[in-house]
Amino acid sequence: MKTNWLKAAVSAIALGAMSLPAYADVTIGYLAQLTGGSADLSGESALHAVRMAIDEFGGKVNGEPINVLSADHMGKADVGMSIAREWIDQKGVNLLLNVDNSAVALAVSDLIRDKNVSMMMAAASTKLINEKCGPHQVMTVLDTASVARAVVLPQLKAGGKKWFFITVDYALGHELQARATEAITAAGGEVVGGVAHTPTTTDFSAYLLQAQALGATNIALATFGSWQNTIAKQAQEFGVKATLSPFYLTDTDVKSVGLDTFQGVSGTIQFYWDTNDQTRAFAKRYEASYGRPPTWAAAGNYEYTRHYLRAVDAVDGTDADKIHAWMREHPMELINGSTATIRKDGVTVRDVFSYRTKTPAESKGDWDYLVITGTVPGDEVKPDLAQSTCPYAKG
Repeated sequence: MKTNWLKAAVSAIALGAMSLPAYADVTIGYLAQLTGGSADLSGESALHAVRMAIDEFGGKVNGEPINVLSADHMGKADVGMSIAREWIDQKGVNLLLNVDNSAVALAVSDLIRDKNVSMMMAAASTKLINEKCGPHQVMTVLDTASVARAVVLPQLKAGGKKWFFITVDYALGHELQARATEAITAAGGEVVGGVAHTPTTTDFSAYLLQAQALGATNIALATFGSWQNTIAKQAQEFGVKATLSPFYLTDTDVKSVGLDTFQGVSGTIQFYWDTNDQTRAFAKRYEASYGRPPTWAAAGNYEYTRHYLRAVDAVDGTDADKIHAWMREHPMELINGSTATIRKDGVTVRDVFSYRTKTPAESKGDWDYLVITGTVPGDEVKPDLAQSTCPYAKG
């Protein structure tokens, strides 16, 4: 049945036989940015984690092999929509996984809303858990409002009362700043200033000096990738003493420019490989076949793939209504030994972890970058279900 594989941007991996009974045919479509700025975080490395989850599940569900397709949406909604439509109409995809771009996820959400297809998305737009929610959608990361609270609240408690924003001039950046500002002011903090940078900005020194002159205790980085890395470099060069507070720092960012650059940095992370014995055991298995520890994105894709396959096994089929009912009724087992719950609006309620970056003297080598300083309870940062505009969240 699944014998014609996508060419060029699409690679396909068939794990087992090609002729499966309809009720047991599980095909996962891994739709992600496999090239470009976020590829190191959640591209091939997270796909590897998906394969790990399938292999550890035994490669089969209900006695039949599990299939995986993968493709690069290139950060473009029309490309992602075209791939998803072909997969659903011609390849029998049951689950769209990762979908790590809000524009792509919003487009695909409309496509699958009335179909027997699931989507577990690493896109953070609050629309996806409100007016653009779906009966078979799960958000695998914190939405922008939740990540803003998760980053600023621990630092406010630690004395970071005066905040300055450096914000990428995208919708994502402005939404992060707005949500973080709400959290800061509600907790008694103060926003002393902020600037928006264009995608072509390469010199952030004036912004950093402005923040320092205004007495900022924290510089919130409502930006990401190479811009964030450049800000960190220039903060070191100019001796900025304020704490850098990124919303989306990753292990791969630190690796790319060096730990000595990312000093005086505090934030929050969903998963860190060196948190406890369980995360270290997972990291050891992952690194043995991939060559480095897993990012939080890789860990998340592993966890959600495993939870989905358990649901398919439990309901003995691929009916999306039954699968999502099971996933909401049963806690999702996390790598670190704790659990998470999935709500009707697609929100995952899970604890996250505050961190500070290590000094070079503290680090024991490559990828040993963070000190976990505390736990941020999921109940403290989750969106209020009573305020949700998701029609599936009612009742």
